[in-house]
Amino acid sequence: MNNQLRLKAASAATALLALLLLVAGLVWSAAPAHAAVISDARITLSTQSVVTSQWDQMDISCEWSVPDHSKPGDTFELQLPPQLRWFGSASFDLDNPDGETVAKAEANDSGLVVFTLTDFVKSHPFGIGGTCSFTTQYSEVPGADSHSQLDFVIGDTVLRVPVDITPCTSNCAPVPLTPGKAMWWADANQTRLESIIYMPPMKSDTNDVVVTDTPAEGMEIDCDEITPRVGTVLNADGNIIDPMDTDKYPAVVDCTSGKVTATWTGLPKGERVELFVVTAVTDPGLDSYANTGTVTISGVTTDIGAETKRTDANGNGNATSGPTATPTPTRTVTPSPIPTRTVTPSPIPTRTVTPSPTVTPTVTPTVTPTPTVTPTATPTPSATATPTVTPKPTASTTSSAPVVVVPTSTATTPAAGGSEGQLATTGANGPVFIFVAAAFLAVGSLLAFVATRSAARRRSH
Repeated sequence: MNNQLRLKAASAATALLALLLLVAGLVWSAAPAHAAVISDARITLSTQSVVTSQWDQMDISCEWSVPDHSKPGDTFELQLPPQLRWFGSASFDLDNPDGETVAKAEANDSGLVVFTLTDFVKSHPFGIGGTCSFTTQYSEVPGADSHSQLDFVIGDTVLRVPVDITPCTSNCAPVPLTPGKAMWWADANQTRLESIIYMPPMKSDTNDVVVTDTPAEGMEIDCDEITPRVGTVLNADGNIIDPMDTDKYPAVVDCTSGKVTATWTGLPKGERVELFVVTAVTDPGLDSYANTGTVTISGVTTDIGAETKRTDANGNGNATSGPTATPTPTRTVTPSPIPTRTVTPSPIPTRTVTPSPTVTPTVTPTVTPTPTVTPTATPTPSATATPTVTPKPTASTTSSAPVVVVPTSTATTPAAGGSEGQLATTGANGPVFIFVAAAFLAVGSLLAFVATRSAARRRSH
């Protein structure tokens, strides 16, 4: 009785375990594939920019591609070298000619650009690739080398891009002869612009200076970021540095979001004046931004202005739904001409027949012989011969040999697509769960059958 209960309990436990494994296998096989980092993505980079000083703009172009059958959500990365900082829109789409997005790119503050494939590659798994272009700034002071290189990290590889660096070594900060204005982006996301209004050294013994700055549409002045400077000491870029005379000759600043005015009175000969102005972008949809203004020195007014264009990262991508077939070249066969052969018939030889002479036969007389009587013998009957019967050959029962099918070609292991590591978990292990569950279910059924037979035997006794 105890054995019967144990068998029933074991069979029930086995069936329950088989059911759980079967459900787990079905869930596992139906689970979606996980995204992966594409370690063998290919990116080529190039630039035509020349670096002469810190914060010079450097434009980068690229071509990219990933292995066939890469999955939606898979990513590949590009790390900028430490000498460069990302400069432009932090995210952009890579579209095909029909406007469908093949991949998306996003850059962070550390210069890491992550490209992510979209659902487009699910239905177009072949020939996935495209181009991209973006803008950076050279954030370090260039060295004395006339040529250098930058190291971009792409996955597990380093791509070295040659860069022409020609730093200025003499007369790098010429003294301006007339007032002017320069403007540049103050942040990588291009939401703020900084400008400098500069002028030549004062020529008179005493000088009054008035500077105005008016931003165009899409910008407004940040009145907390107005910086006047006065002095005679310059750095390599020609800007005023310490020791300054700003406190000795303070400026009177009148500022609104639409205009700023700075006034100096009694500046001595030789002093130089700069005004730094920061403006915030209020309309990010414009392609360029401009400031205009005036500089009046001792009653002489000069119009000034500057314009800065928005730099934006962009690119494209494409893929196909099937592999691109390489066309087989058509081979034209020119038949060789058949040579003409002239056959000259051989002459038929003439044969002369000489007739044989006529022979006259000699006649011999015929002798008639005397007939001889031959007695007639009575034939003795011979024994009847038993005919020999040749038996018909009996068909032998031969067991036919099994048919062996020889394959016409040797099976090859399909090449694994993508990188050496697993790019995505597709749920191919689900059948293993189902097989194990079926095995457990069979064991449970066998145990239940044994328990039933044992119980039947006990009742019969």
